[in-house]
Amino acid sequence: MSNFPFIQNQILRFNLDLAFVHIVDLLTLSESKSYKGKNTLVSSLRKTIIIHTASIIEALLLWKFKQVCNTTKVELADEWKYFDIKPIYKISESQEVIAGFRRKEQRDIDRIDFIRVTELCQKYNILRSKKLKIDIDTVRELRNRVHIGGLSEIEKEYKKSDLEFCFDVAKRVKKLVSN
Repeated sequence: MSNFPFIQNQILRFNLDLAFVHIVDLLTLSESKSYKGKNTLVSSLRKTIIIHTASIIEALLLWKFKQVCNTTKVELADEWKYFDIKPIYKISESQEVIAGFRRKEQRDIDRIDFIRVTELCQKYNILRSKKLKIDIDTVRELRNRVHIGGLSEIEKEYKKSDLEFCFDVAKRVKKLVSN
């Protein structure tokens, strides 16, 4: 029995269920008595759980966006394609005044990232709650800590409360998109 019976796409439903199974397995390990006192390992398991949970949230939002918009390409608000550029005035080696044309760039809907999915869901009134949008962004930021090269601070220890927060957001997103 699927945890996502409202998803008609069998591949997506299978992948969502598989991510959910990974979360349950990792959660079971992280709460095991065998790992009591091994804070770094437990934190690592929690980080992986957050990554899977964020993936589920992102996939559900993208799925709902596709249902609402019924398109394969999407125009992004702040992405432009510039062409026929003519320099008008050189200010310095790194600055010029230019003239040219620009048009909105269209992207394949399956190639947009988490933050764009969330913005589009808000724009198309899928996400109506500002609080839920903020919470989704918080989950995304927790997930993005996987990119350790760009961190401006020492990596944090992931707590049980971080998981509970992410699970709550996932539950709210699932409820939103399943209606």
